Amino acid sequence: MSWETKVTNVQPDNLQISGYPLQDLVEKKKLLEVAYLIVKGELPDAESFAQMQKIAVMAGELPAQKIDTHDGDDISKTLAAYLLTDTGLARHSDENPEDKTAYALGRTARYLATIYENEISASSFSDMIYQAFTGKSEIEAGKARLLEAMITACVDHGVTPPSAQATLIASSTRAAYEVAVAHGVGAITDVHGGAGAKAAKFFDECLDSHDGQLEAIIKQYSVEKKRIAGLGHRVHKNDPRRDILWKLADEAGISSGRVKLSKEVSLTFKIISGKDLPINVDGVIGAIVADFGLDLSAAKAIFIFGRVAGLSAHYYEEINTQPKMRQINFAEAEYAGPGTRAVPGE
Repeated sequence: MSWETKVTNVQPDNLQISGYPLQDLVEKKKLLEVAYLIVKGELPDAESFAQMQKIAVMAGELPAQKIDTHDGDDISKTLAAYLLTDTGLARHSDENPEDKTAYALGRTARYLATIYENEISASSFSDMIYQAFTGKSEIEAGKARLLEAMITACVDHGVTPPSAQATLIASSTRAAYEVAVAHGVGAITDVHGGAGAKAAKFFDECLDSHDGQLEAIIKQYSVEKKRIAGLGHRVHKNDPRRDILWKLADEAGISSGRVKLSKEVSLTFKIISGKDLPINVDGVIGAIVADFGLDLSAAKAIFIFGRVAGLSAHYYEEINTQPKMRQINFAEAEYAGPGTRAVPGE
């Protein structure tokens, strides 16, 4: 028996959030605007966006609580622990889901700043995101826009990814918001959500070895039967988020080095292996992260950051529209939201 979701419509080469193509949202809208959309079903007006920005910045300014970590912990485990033990997040009202989502995103910025030992003190959430990852007080506008766009590109991919499934199962038992979202974040591992960091490492290897000869590295991978992370996708032949990230990377001045290789890798792989595996959004994000000079774990952190918004949407949709502790067949979900519509320009 089918069931309905209005959050995200996932079709081959076509990914829409409440009817809006995600690649157009990435290009034209900020993360908080898309977070409002994914939770509420419509883009925010100026007043609603200002309210979300106020909440997110306030949440980001609050210090992170102390948690116990161990060497080698996956960043997803650390972020899940932060979510689970954040008393401010737990106490924040669920009355307005968009406000709670903004608060969770603000706290995520603070968690990441703490993990990467960076200071954040910006008055806009976009700048706060940039500081959390880079530690730079002076904002480079193009790079800040690119970083936020990468996060926005990861907000959701429907109900079938393991992170969404984990959050939905917890939501069906009416677990608290932070528990359900932490379940989803904790399911983001090297198997699901980890391709970006692996791709970053691959592009580092291509740039630093064999005088930067991409062909030689791919041949080596082929001989050793090693998979190249970031190539191919279970749904998309041509990932709709890829080209806009390349465009923004070019505009930010990050278009050589590893990003340049990311534009060449699929054709080179096809010539060598005979297999057509276009690069996906994870591969592009990995290349950009490496050229950005960020810790390679930032590729997974970017994925998680964006996915917090999507997991929030699935949580609220589940508790508000579905019976408790239902048996969920994720393959039977049907998109029932708005049809395709154009994203308003800035």
